[in-house]
Amino acid sequence: MRIRNLFATLCVAISALLALTSVAGAAPITVNVRIEGATETLFEGPISATAHGVKASTDTQERSCDGLNSLDPWNTAAGVTPTASSVDAMSLIGESFDGKWYPGFNDYFLSRFGPDAEKEGRSWGILVNNTFTNVGGCQYQLDEVDEVLMVFNAFDFRPFLALFPAAANYASGPRPLTATATLGQPFEVEVASYEDDAEDVPPDHPERTGSTGFAGADVSPVTTNPINGFEKVDVEDQATVETDSHGKASITFTTPGWHRIKATVPGATEEEAIRSNRLDVCIEGSGGQPLEGATECSELPAADQVRVPQATIEAPAREQKEHEAQEAQRQEEREAREGAERKKREAAEQATRDREAKEAAEEAAASGTGKSSLPPAPQPPAIGSTPTPGALRVSVPKVDPKQLKQGKVALAWKVVEAGAGVKSWTISSQSLGAKKAPYVKRASGSTATSASLRLPPGSYRLRFAVTDARGRTSNVTIGKVVVPGGGRG
Repeated sequence: MRIRNLFATLCVAISALLALTSVAGAAPITVNVRIEGATETLFEGPISATAHGVKASTDTQERSCDGLNSLDPWNTAAGVTPTASSVDAMSLIGESFDGKWYPGFNDYFLSRFGPDAEKEGRSWGILVNNTFTNVGGCQYQLDEVDEVLMVFNAFDFRPFLALFPAAANYASGPRPLTATATLGQPFEVEVASYEDDAEDVPPDHPERTGSTGFAGADVSPVTTNPINGFEKVDVEDQATVETDSHGKASITFTTPGWHRIKATVPGATEEEAIRSNRLDVCIEGSGGQPLEGATECSELPAADQVRVPQATIEAPAREQKEHEAQEAQRQEEREAREGAERKKREAAEQATRDREAKEAAEEAAASGTGKSSLPPAPQPPAIGSTPTPGALRVSVPKVDPKQLKQGKVALAWKVVEAGAGVKSWTISSQSLGAKKAPYVKRASGSTATSASLRLPPGSYRLRFAVTDARGRTSNVTIGKVVVPGGGRG
């Protein structure tokens, strides 16, 4: 199993406080969801999705899955995520999903969609706009018309296929769901492939960039299960055509109405490529006139229309209640920990006073004066006085990947425990392009918990330093960032 599959379904990071934001009133967005199973396409099409929690089949409770996570502090409002939208898609056809919840990561490790469960190293992977996400499926927040792809056995070095009508000259935006063709006339399509190692911050929208024409793919009719909508590519159908060296092929339809096609590369035991998106083609007469007895092209197939999952009105309130319960539990644990530390300090101070008093008495007895030459032992703090503050604890700053793509280095962090209070903080950078380059201070402050750096294009290592009010300083290396336009270090 490749290590990346963990990052594609689960982001391993430091756990801290969750943001408290209600999902009530979050506006729905339209996203295209495709779930490619072991031998069939389990779901494909646009859905209207909203932010909500999800519950795996073997889990005992619903989990938050709306991007509100301390691992992603730039997400300040609940949003639609790849996992939640895929769960919505499966619910539309009466299917479920499964996964293991990791509380420290606030995310699921996905193990099953519908009938296809992870086995023998064949795992599920998550892509958004043709790119493996670099955070978990409950962390990444989607935008309008994003394309979500869940793939079984996603990490076996198989190319990802895409199918387009050649006349569309597709460059970017949502992939075409439908096209029209003339009865008995060749209809030209093209098949492109995306490499399977593109793990990064997904682009803002689907695009052609990064793909190449794919030769030797079968473009075939599709059989759709009338009960659950599963799609099977019929490579044995006599209408199947193979793409040329430029990834293009022409297919001719001999009957009117809607025809469904997909592209794949059959193999001895498993398809050698991740099958493409679906294309529904309406066959018309010459001059674009509908044929007698044929479905008009203005009436789209149901799978190409935006479908709306049934959401319970209790979900937002239930999720908010869960957030509040988690915060209350964390607050109780903090208070208990602080109380235990305070008692430990008081016991140590009392033991010191007792020892000093004993030593003073022994010294007085030995000198015969009956008096101690030591100063009076310090008295315990009065009841109600403020105890000595504990250590300052600050979360490791996180870089906003969306702004980084635009050339801006934006960071955010949280004060987990105030301790004596923050006196100052600094963020410094070290260029990785020069040997033994020094750290250069880029930002500083005292009360802010976020910063934006102006860095020339290139690769850098960032370091964060914070000093509390008692003059104690801690340093931590945030990690490497690549500002677009520079070399990848």
